Amino acid sequence: MRLLLVAPLLLLAGASVASAVVIYNVDIASHLKHFTSQRFPNEEYNDGRLNAQKYIRDHFTNYGLKVFEHKFNTTVNTDPTGVTYPTKTVEGVNVIGIAEAVSNTPGAVLVVGADYDTSGLKNPMFDNGAGVAALLETARLFTHNTRWSGVYTQNFTTIFVAYDLNTKEHGTSPGKPGGLFFMKDFLWSYLNQSQTNFGGAFIIDSIMNINYNANSQRVDENFNQLFPETYEHVVENDRKGDFLGVITIEGEKADLLRDQFAGNYNWDRKRSSYHLEEMDIKKGSKLTELVKELTKQETINYWAFTVNDTVLSLPAVLLTDTQGLRDIPPMPDSCGNMCGADDLLTTERVDFIDALVKGLVRTLMRRQGSPIDSPDAGVTSFPSLFMTVLLFIVVRLYQ
Repeated sequence: MRLLLVAPLLLLAGASVASAVVIYNVDIASHLKHFTSQRFPNEEYNDGRLNAQKYIRDHFTNYGLKVFEHKFNTTVNTDPTGVTYPTKTVEGVNVIGIAEAVSNTPGAVLVVGADYDTSGLKNPMFDNGAGVAALLETARLFTHNTRWSGVYTQNFTTIFVAYDLNTKEHGTSPGKPGGLFFMKDFLWSYLNQSQTNFGGAFIIDSIMNINYNANSQRVDENFNQLFPETYEHVVENDRKGDFLGVITIEGEKADLLRDQFAGNYNWDRKRSSYHLEEMDIKKGSKLTELVKELTKQETINYWAFTVNDTVLSLPAVLLTDTQGLRDIPPMPDSCGNMCGADDLLTTERVDFIDALVKGLVRTLMRRQGSPIDSPDAGVTSFPSLFMTVLLFIVVRLYQ
């Protein structure tokens, strides 16, 4: 009789032990297939944008995040080519998922973000479908490992945001981007109008292009002046586009965030054929065309954040394949111009994106949480508590 009672308890215990494992099984493909169409705010492509919006919202909800739809109005040119100029005001929606915790420590709150709309011209998976897929996987793995695994507990608040309508990437849209509205209307209020508790942001933008061909990475004298070490590395390596760029504007918080990501990214990357390049923009750098190219992403809304005519320059790290500075390898002959996620997710690209997600998840877990048996852990996890109760019952049954 005792054996009959113990057997199901041991099965439950086994399931609990299995759950008490940190997981890094990244699944980019399952998300990316939902971001293969254009997501531009005109009549032709807007349905794709709305479908993406719903997909992100539903998954944030499934991960147990506190979800907000931050709505704003901006002006866009509905002709993405810019040949004509039919402008209109459209409603944008930043989709926000918050993993809340007690964040009363300086530098505690972090943001992880990516744009989910497209320019209407570039391949929608490169621009920026892969970035949104990485955002969703980062949120999924972080919430699993800090809420359900029984290994980590979350100590500090982490905000995941999918930005809408990055008009800086549209070319000719005159309105302000969704990321700026998020900063001014949502985040700054969430931080109680103070940068004290803000640790910084990771922005994921254009991360799918890994190119091992010589001369696939464009670097010129402006690049050399802005990033001399990276320039030297690229030239010595036959100008291959085989690295992930980590771009910051120098500052104590930004440097710390960059170093934390770099350490976690390189944790198990020794044998990889790609690598990380830390690219720091010096304060006061000239506004060259190169700087303009690298500041179209949402990081500029942090770097140049202004309150009452005072530029605060909040810390933010851009994770990127350098976008327009790197050639995309030719599309497979089998699909031509109709390539889907299965065609484009080569082994090299999957590995490249997976490494970013794993590095980011490790960074968040170690920065925003702590191991369950650490003195810093604030709560006891359900699986660990469940195991204790089960073992107590088993002992009593055999007494």
